[in-house]
Amino acid sequence: MSNLRTLRQSIAYTPSQNVKAQASYTGSLPVIDPRDWQGQSVQERQWLVEGWIPDRTVTNLSGDGGSGKTLIVMQLIASASLRTQWFGRDVSTGPCLYYGAEDEADELHRRLKSIVRSAGRELSELDGIRLIPMAGSDAVLAEPDRTGNITATALFKKLEFETRALRPKLIVIDPSADVFGGDEINRSQVRKFVSMLRGLAIDYDCAVLLLSHPSLTGLNSGTGTSGSTAWNNSVRSRLYLQATSPDTRTLKVVKANHGKVGDEIAIRWNDGVYELDNGADPVVETLVNSTVDKLFLELLGIFTAQSQNVGIITGTTYAPAKMAKHPKAKGYGKDKLAASMQRLLDSGCIKVVTEGSPSRQRSRLVLTGQPTVH
Repeated sequence: MSNLRTLRQSIAYTPSQNVKAQASYTGSLPVIDPRDWQGQSVQERQWLVEGWIPDRTVTNLSGDGGSGKTLIVMQLIASASLRTQWFGRDVSTGPCLYYGAEDEADELHRRLKSIVRSAGRELSELDGIRLIPMAGSDAVLAEPDRTGNITATALFKKLEFETRALRPKLIVIDPSADVFGGDEINRSQVRKFVSMLRGLAIDYDCAVLLLSHPSLTGLNSGTGTSGSTAWNNSVRSRLYLQATSPDTRTLKVVKANHGKVGDEIAIRWNDGVYELDNGADPVVETLVNSTVDKLFLELLGIFTAQSQNVGIITGTTYAPAKMAKHPKAKGYGKDKLAASMQRLLDSGCIKVVTEGSPSRQRSRLVLTGQPTVH
């Protein structure tokens, strides 16, 4: 105790003496005096994909099951190797390392074949890509010890060995559920695991992309979160891939410590890969709209002849909803029929008629006799 008191007295003079004495007693800390930065240029932040995936830290990509997370990541890896854009975004070029626990080698082969084919390239041009398919095998990179502290497994050390040999620009870990052996709602365990991955990113000057599946709450909220909030809080950037239809997806930034939240990319499935979705072909869209409008007018005529009143107010007589259930609806849903109803109202082909006494007024849709759509 007297030795500790003597030490405290000896370091009580100046901040610089304090730091040196404590360093000798407890081990050095990375102490910085910001005055030393005076006159030095500020190093520009580095990105794998600017605004989306920063270097030297961990980014999380979550998405609905079967939404295509692995595929778009394989496209990202190919872009880094082939020097092509990723959904209209520039990608830093360099080697990439993929550690995946869900797909076998044959599946990765098929996906990369489709990707290079769509780019007009060959598999032989994918320089610097290394794949580690762990499907069906133990893929855990970190697990708790007897005291509950998360520690690296032998596989993590092997992954670090491959990282040291390749020096990749990007390491992909797919997915978190298969590589994290701890409790996903235990904040300290989650933060330690993400910290281990961040250590890889810093030590080897690369980006780490961790894929995950959202919880039911994350799906319903559209945020893509899962487990403990530590997953979201520990990463510096988080992306969410959301299915918007069987063929379309939206990839968006839902957290960005170093960029802008809210950026999003609309993509569409096409022949084995995802491509930028630039909207429907206007010619095709016009033909589809015309078909739906003719169907709406036909069904309104049928309902009118049967004295079934339908209208624009949501409820049991809401025209689009009733029409979508009709045998002649041809698979067109309520939303498309609602859009058709508005077009036909705007063009004057149909109108709303209000009938009844002031105390019991009812409205319904009627045909106007105006020229029909072509």
